[in-house]
Amino acid sequence: MKKIGLPLAVVVLLAGLFIAWSYLTTENNVGAIEARLPSEEQLNAMSPDALAAIKSELTSDCTKVAGMANNPIARYLRGDAIKSLGERCDLIKARLGSVEGP
Repeated sequence: MKKIGLPLAVVVLLAGLFIAWSYLTTENNVGAIEARLPSEEQLNAMSPDALAAIKSELTSDCTKVAGMANNPIARYLRGDAIKSLGERCDLIKARLGSVEGP
């Protein structure tokens, strides 16, 4: 029984640390990305040149959103916010595609 106790405690501790890390990074990332991503109204007001200028930042943020959407803990903690950000990223990708052309 003693041989199982220490490894089991380590596994439980590591699982707890992973959940805590996921919680903290999800809370920070969702708020920061939400502040950086333009809304639909802001996208409508942007010129194609302005949109092309911030393309790398937008694609980087949308990649982070996709990563959070694949994390079950992040989805459990902030599923609605991540879904909303995902919809904004889909709109941004469509706008970037229309700016770049076929």
